[in-house]
Amino acid sequence: MQSVLTLLGAILGGTLVLFGDFIRRRVERRKEEVNRIVEVSVRLSSMYNRLCGQILDASAAGVAVSDLAVADPLRYEITTQFLMTPGSEQLRSQASRLMDAYYRLRDSYGQDSAWVAARDEYGLAVREFEAAVRVILHRNHI
Repeated sequence: MQSVLTLLGAILGGTLVLFGDFIRRRVERRKEEVNRIVEVSVRLSSMYNRLCGQILDASAAGVAVSDLAVADPLRYEITTQFLMTPGSEQLRSQASRLMDAYYRLRDSYGQDSAWVAARDEYGLAVREFEAAVRVILHRNHI
């Protein structure tokens, strides 16, 4: 009887160790996934904020439309990294809105009424994207 109890104890103990290891790995994987999506989201947001900031600064300085700096082609690489990162599908609509806001801001440069609307849309898009990323960060899983 003693040997049966010892065997059951070893099996139960081993099962608990395996279960604990499974839970630990799952938590670590979720944390890693969240860190990856947050990191690439920060890069995406920073890129489009910089691009929009250049346009806003040019407008404030009175730069002519023809003298606007060419957009950084790195935006394609960062956008691809974002879209290929697992979990990005949860942020895709907010990210698209941020990217679209940049193009509307650029296209409406020098047009008074469209410019104001595009500038306001850009500010809203940035706040919505950042809020969506924070939800994932605080929830701590994708």
